[in-house]
Amino acid sequence: MNCIKKMKIFIKKYCYASVPIITVFLLTILYCKKIIVLPENENYFPTLIGVSGTLIGFMFTAMTIFFSLNRNTEYMQNFKIYGHHIIFSRLVTFGIVFLSMNIICWLFNWNKYLILISFILGLEESIMAAYYTYKLSLNSFK
Repeated sequence: MNCIKKMKIFIKKYCYASVPIITVFLLTILYCKKIIVLPENENYFPTLIGVSGTLIGFMFTAMTIFFSLNRNTEYMQNFKIYGHHIIFSRLVTFGIVFLSMNIICWLFNWNKYLILISFILGLEESIMAAYYTYKLSLNSFK
């Protein structure tokens, strides 16, 4: 197996941690080189916080959908055998943590960059959890 294929498998298996690490690395480089500049006005923060609260609600809903699916199907048995249930639960947990961190940073008026980066990381985790929820619900009825 070549190195690129091993790297892809690693990123997929640990997507809940690898994707945020890559994102933080890239965004920090772009921010330090002044390629990404944060706007001076903070009028968009209340909207980001509202979206964060909505995404936290989505994460809890995704977790509820996962717990309500029939565990006796062959698809769910394979899902569990290959460890996808662990990936999904960690995606949901990390997403809730990042989005909650976003709200807490905003409440205490901490660094704007930290507020934005935690929102982006929570959004990534939400998108990946939505993908898992979609695949789960689509294939659980077969």
